[in-house]
Amino acid sequence: MLLFIGFLLILGAIPYFTFVVIMILGLRKARPTTPSNNLPRVAVIVAARDEAHNLPDLLDDLLAQKYEGEHSFIIADDRSLDDTWSIIHKFSKAHPQFTAIRIVEESSEMTGKKNALTQCIKNTTASILIETDADCRMGPDWISSIVSEFDEDTGIVVGFSSVRDRSIFAVYQALDFLGIMMTNAGMMQHGKAWSGSGQNLAFKRIHFTAIGGFNGDPNQSIGDDFYLVQKIGKLRGVRAKFSWNPKSFVTTAPADSLGAFYRQRKRWASDSRGLHRKDPLFFVFLASAFVLNTSILLQLLSLQVSPLFLLIVVLKFCLEITILLIGLQKMNRLADIGVFLLWFMFQPLYIPVMGISGLIGKVPWK
Repeated sequence: MLLFIGFLLILGAIPYFTFVVIMILGLRKARPTTPSNNLPRVAVIVAARDEAHNLPDLLDDLLAQKYEGEHSFIIADDRSLDDTWSIIHKFSKAHPQFTAIRIVEESSEMTGKKNALTQCIKNTTASILIETDADCRMGPDWISSIVSEFDEDTGIVVGFSSVRDRSIFAVYQALDFLGIMMTNAGMMQHGKAWSGSGQNLAFKRIHFTAIGGFNGDPNQSIGDDFYLVQKIGKLRGVRAKFSWNPKSFVTTAPADSLGAFYRQRKRWASDSRGLHRKDPLFFVFLASAFVLNTSILLQLLSLQVSPLFLLIVVLKFCLEITILLIGLQKMNRLADIGVFLLWFMFQPLYIPVMGISGLIGKVPWK
């Protein structure tokens, strides 16, 4: 059994450590983009479901945007059971740049959030579409800073999102999410578009049309953000970019319970279904992380510690704290490193559980 665990340790460690080093090298050369003076027509799109408690803050932040170009805000209420529709409908009546869309029936063609976003896109002809979530907050220069990332070759821009609040649980989520974001940001520096977050994502309408919209995902097996980054980022002559401009950052509410955190991460993990066909390289990275953390867990459960095990754990510790420190420094959140040891110790259980959970059963977006 110990020989088998040792084999798994090596099998997971070699590719995982290689990827992390590549990501670190990518992050070290990342620099903010020089602001552009282009002012394309922009539409911010939001899919909301049972978000009455979050929407007032978001609407105020959107209303305060200083973008000098033509811009609008389109918010779709996807079958909410609370006052979501009332809030966005009333706000749109008072502010003509806001459009409220009400969805009362489930779509037979696509999953809930993708359908809501599609309805938003159908209600605008803007050339740049910026997606965010109802629980996000942003500064007044958010639109301007995101739009300035686009040039002729850029098709999609992934913006940074951080978890607000300062409880230990919230900071843990922030560090975990930062690790995910830095993984993708590091690979984007090498021209590999892996994933992003719908909390802060912008793309050109022409490229959304080129991939067939969300109908280009016939099995509806992956999330809207993952799908957009993967498909648009792989179009010929088109590149995906990560925004390092602090004014483009948004904050999001943390999961308020372990159950909510589990459901959220399970939903994210479900994006790996069929990934071996869509992006084999990304699949190898995720598989190596799963194998490495699972083998560490098995070694711990065996109550025996080998020199190989200690070496791999020390290397893993050094590489992971390095990539997170780089990310925290760039995002001006170095204080969050205080929960790193807790995060690091939990990974050997967290990664296998989430990896398996994401592959099992139906995963709704709400």
